[in-house]
Order: sequence, then structure tokens, then C-alpha cells
Amino acid sequence: MAGHGRRETRASAFAIAVLAAVVMVAAAPGSGGAAGKRASQCDRFASPGGSDSAPGTQSRPVRSPQRLVDVLQPGQTGCFGEGVYRFGRVQLNERRITLTAYGSTSVVLKGSIRVDPSGRRSRVTDVSIKGPGNQVTVLIQATRFSLRGSNITNLHRHSSCVLTGSYYSRRAPRGIHIVGNRIHDCGEIPRTNHDHGIYVAHSRRAVIKRNWIYDNADRGIQLYPRAQRSIIKGNVIDHNGTGINFSGVGGVTSNHNLVRGNIISRSVVRWNAASGPTGPRARGNVVRGNCVFASNRRFRSNGGIEKPSRNFRARHNRIAKPQFMHPGSGDYRLRASSRCRGVYRG
Repeated sequence: MAGHGRRETRASAFAIAVLAAVVMVAAAPGSGGAAGKRASQCDRFASPGGSDSAPGTQSRPVRSPQRLVDVLQPGQTGCFGEGVYRFGRVQLNERRITLTAYGSTSVVLKGSIRVDPSGRRSRVTDVSIKGPGNQVTVLIQATRFSLRGSNITNLHRHSSCVLTGSYYSRRAPRGIHIVGNRIHDCGEIPRTNHDHGIYVAHSRRAVIKRNWIYDNADRGIQLYPRAQRSIIKGNVIDHNGTGINFSGVGGVTSNHNLVRGNIISRSVVRWNAASGPTGPRARGNVVRGNCVFASNRRFRSNGGIEKPSRNFRARHNRIAKPQFMHPGSGDYRLRASSRCRGVYRG
């Protein structure tokens, strides 16, 4: 667990993405608070030293994340002051609200977040979320919810970090955005084959881009059983059990998902891109224009992309060692000599 802590303390590294011959320098995914709101942009405030009997003003902040959600109205922004917030679970059940850091402060939420269907169009941004271990860190059941710029992990390595799913028999949520996060060290060791970095269970048109997804027990991204028309681009998916998996069960499967412009590398257990061995055959899934590299001898062919595959077509992927700066410390910048430059769209 000591190494786990060292990786988290380095969450403020900088990422370099190159598009053709143009070099772009940006804050690393999951910097946590780097883009937080100014006081004038915050409608309500929370502080670890606040009180839940307070109104949530800047001079009289609330204390708990749940109370901050409860005092917000649609269209409002709730801002966390610097510090650590300990709780069991927050239910985000209000539409069009934003939870974020105040300024450039470091905000750590030690608990899980459940986004109910009534949390439609809400956002969580620029915080660090450390799930308690006995439940998914962030469970998303709301259409057009956004999770951005955050550092997400699981304290005791017992669960997935991010899961999108339907609420009982309701329609699958649509248009979820998972953008610019660090998602790492999720899932139980020894591996159970059930705990993933991002688990897209039921969803339509999710956008998963510019995340660093690494060191997760099982899949980096799991598309099962019914992930439809996702766009997965510009992510680093490194050193997970399996990189990305397309699968289904019974009469349903995951169809028409596009995986493009990512680095998918060094999967520990199986392929960088794989199909589930059972369930119906999927349709329209494409793995195209990625940079791939396999270090597992049993699954090294084609850069670690399963071929032939039941559930996706692979084309125009570049096989090359990524040459990350310091992946063991969570630094996934590319070195100048990396052949993944020009392919990776992060």
C-alpha cells in the first residue's frame, strides 16, 4: 500500500500530447483542483471545519458533501474548500448541479458517490475521490452526467472505480462524459475478474476520453453487457489486467463502440484488446488508430490485440513501445522519442 500512496502524491504531473508536429502542454489528468472555481462562481461552500446546520455561504460553510448537495438548486455550483472529507456515500440526486474544488485547493473525498437518475446533467470535477473499498467509487445512473479532471481510486482495492448502469428497469443512461481523470488501483488483488477501472455496464453514447487508466486489477475499460455507441479516445490504458474488453451475456451485447487514438499497453493477465469468450457476437465495434504494446508473452501477438476477434474489428493500429516518462510513479507523459506520438490523441 505504500507504493499506492506514492502514486497518488504524484497526481499533479504534466501531460504532453502531440498532434502531428504540434506540441501541446496541459495539466495531467486528475490534477485535482487545478481548474476549480473562483469564489464568485460558487453558490454554496463546504469545509471540513464547517457545520451542517450552516447555510453554506462562504463565511458559514456546510461540513459534509451530502449536505452540500442538499442545499444546491438546479444550475448552482457547490465548492469544496481545501481538506479531507470523510463519509460513507453521497447520493447526487439533483439535476444540473456542479460539485468542484474552490480555487486551486486540494480536495479529497473519502467515500463513494452515487449519481441517481435525477442527477441528470450534473457534474463532479477537479477533486480526488477515494472509494471506501466495499462499493464502487463512482456509480453513474444519470443521463449526461460528467466526471472530469479528478483522481479516482479505491482505498482497499475491493471494487471497480467507475461504473455506468441502469437504475432497475429504466432505460440506460445516455451521453455520460468521463474526461480527463486519473483512474487507478481499483479492484481486488488477487484478481477476481470482476473489478475494473471503468465498467460500462449499461450506457448509450458515453464519451471516455483523455483519461489515464492504469494499474487496475481486471479491465482498464470493461464494455459489458450492454455498452452501446461509446467513443473511447485519447486515453492511456496501461498495466491493467486486460486493457479493454467487449462482451455480452444472454441476448445482449455491446455494439458500435469506437476505440481510437489511445495508448493501450502492458496488460498483465490477457490482451490489450479482447473479446469475451461467451455471449452473442457483437456488431460494429472498431479498434482503430491506436498505439499498442504488449509485454505479456502469452498475449504479445499483434501488439496485444486479440486476432481473430469475435466482437471487434482492428485496423491501422501502431505497435510501438510508448516510452512513458515514469509509469511506476503515475507519470504517463511521453518521451520525445516515443513512436506513439502522432497516434495518441490525449
